[in-house]
Amino acid sequence: MESMTFNQLTEQMVALYHQKKMEKALQLIERNLNSFPEQAARLTFWRMCFLSLTGRSEEVLAVFQQGLDSGLWWHEELFTDPDLNAVRDLPEFQRLTATSQERYEEEQAQIERDYTVLQPEPPSSGLYPLLITLHGRNGNKESDLVQWELARQRGWLVLSAQSTQPVFQGAYHWDNSDRALADLRFYYDQVLQKYEVDPQRILIAGFSQGSGMAMYTALTGSLPVRGFIGIGTWWADANQLDIPGNQVRGYFITGEKDHTLERAREIQEVLRKNNVEFAEEVHTDLGHEFSADFGASFDKAIHFIFKEHE
Repeated sequence: MESMTFNQLTEQMVALYHQKKMEKALQLIERNLNSFPEQAARLTFWRMCFLSLTGRSEEVLAVFQQGLDSGLWWHEELFTDPDLNAVRDLPEFQRLTATSQERYEEEQAQIERDYTVLQPEPPSSGLYPLLITLHGRNGNKESDLVQWELARQRGWLVLSAQSTQPVFQGAYHWDNSDRALADLRFYYDQVLQKYEVDPQRILIAGFSQGSGMAMYTALTGSLPVRGFIGIGTWWADANQLDIPGNQVRGYFITGEKDHTLERAREIQEVLRKNNVEFAEEVHTDLGHEFSADFGASFDKAIHFIFKEHE
């Protein structure tokens, strides 16, 4: 029997969750606990949530303690998840949460910058077009690489940037935009030291919260990008993007079944107010994910952003 990938596990778990088949989702996770050691923190947290949803409070506490004993940690914000309502007010759960937060704060200070580069065949011009990509919340530099491989195949040098703001081991967010910009400038400088980059063909793109961070980076002029691509776009405060006078262009890939669609509309309204030119590609059956034919979407985005300069 062919082994399951972590993405397949996630898709099955989410489907069972939406079908309210909590017991089956729990069984799925427990069967695969040892299959993805690099995802131990994520799987342990999911297991706690489903134990809570199935009324097994004592087991939630036991799994939480076992996770901490094995060296895992999580940011305290995760434990505000409604799925943990069954245990949140228990004194032992609160104690474990405090212990986890203490460990998180210790580990956060030791997080180092990290990034991945996908290098295409050397261009005939000698200058690489550069695409900077940002993962979504709770993601990392590897999260969407399989999607961005198509950009490398099209000749783009791809810089996959990882935030230094952890949620748990192997998962990061972009909440502090100043810190995020400092990280991105560092990564950008590193790439310029190693590769000859075409200054007229630099883009930034992202998924979910990474899309919001990509827009913010472009609109503030923090990096010399010509535009941004947003997939499943989300940003906590749309008004933070209220930045007039920038000439970048944006391209949105949205799904009508995406839970972030309303926030994407708020963001677009702010961009219109500031005369930021953008286009949108809407998929009726798409949720919070990349489109099935993302290659075609990417090509349309490139054409829109650079159409006057080809």
